[in-house]
Amino acid sequence: MAGTLRQIEQVEFRVDELTRIVASMGRLATAGDGWINLIPSLSDNDKRSTALGFFALFGGGGIGVTMATWIPGSHHPRGDIEPSLGISHVTGRRALGELQSRGVAVPESWRLEQDHPRRGLILRVPADEPHEQVLVWALGAVGVLSAPRPIEGWRADIYLPATP
Repeated sequence: MAGTLRQIEQVEFRVDELTRIVASMGRLATAGDGWINLIPSLSDNDKRSTALGFFALFGGGGIGVTMATWIPGSHHPRGDIEPSLGISHVTGRRALGELQSRGVAVPESWRLEQDHPRRGLILRVPADEPHEQVLVWALGAVGVLSAPRPIEGWRADIYLPATP
C-alpha cells in the first residue's frame, strides 16, 4: 500500500502582509488536514527546517527556536476536534504567565490544553475564531517568547493536505 504524500509550501512574510497565510489557513480548515509552522527569522542565516517541529511540540524535543504550529480542526465520527495552536519555546519555563505579564493574554474563549516548560504551550481555539485573529495572536506570542532576540521577518511552512 502506497503512503500519502504531503507537499510543503514555504512562504516568507511580514506581519503587515498576512493575506496569503490567512488564505492558507482557510484552505487547510476546509480540508480539515495539514498544519502551518510559523517560524521567526532571527537572522539572515537562520533557515532551520521545521519538518519535525510538529512532533517535537508534542514529544518534548525542540529545534532551538521559538515557533508556533497551527493545526485546523477536523470532523471525526466520535466528535469534532477544535483547531489547535501550539508554541514550542526555549524559555525553560511555563509560557502562559510570561505572556500574560507582557500583555499577550490568551483570549477567554480559547482553552488551555498544555503549558509545559519543555513540550510547550498548546491551546484549543474555537472553530469560528477568525484565522487572522489567531495568526496575529500567535505572532505576538512568539515575539514575546523570543525576546530579547529581535525578529526580522517570518516564514510559514505550510504542510498541505495529504494526497494518496
